[in-house]
Amino acid sequence: MNCIFCQIVKREKPAKVYYEDENIIVFADILPKATTHLLFCTRVHFVNLKDVPQELLLKLFDRIKKTAEELKIEDNYRLLLNNGPKSGQIIPHVHFHFMSNEPDVRLKFIER
Repeated sequence: MNCIFCQIVKREKPAKVYYEDENIIVFADILPKATTHLLFCTRVHFVNLKDVPQELLLKLFDRIKKTAEELKIEDNYRLLLNNGPKSGQIIPHVHFHFMSNEPDVRLKFIER
């Protein structure tokens, strides 16, 4: 598969990873639009939101909430999902953009 996010999941491409588990990977956007700009992705390749199982969506949102708490920006972030090419989705792999311009957020990336 030629999906850049799948290649990051498989460690075929580098990324600054903030969090990963068996279902989700969270990494820094290489073209950030905010001081803090993370991408929350499913490890399994899904093109559209409608294809993602509900239990996995709940895990994604739980991880988003926990990340906001860890970074102490619970009231200062936004989420963006582009669902399909007509909406502006460039990488055809479901992912949420998590962005904040809160000053002094310290991201600790993990070693892979």
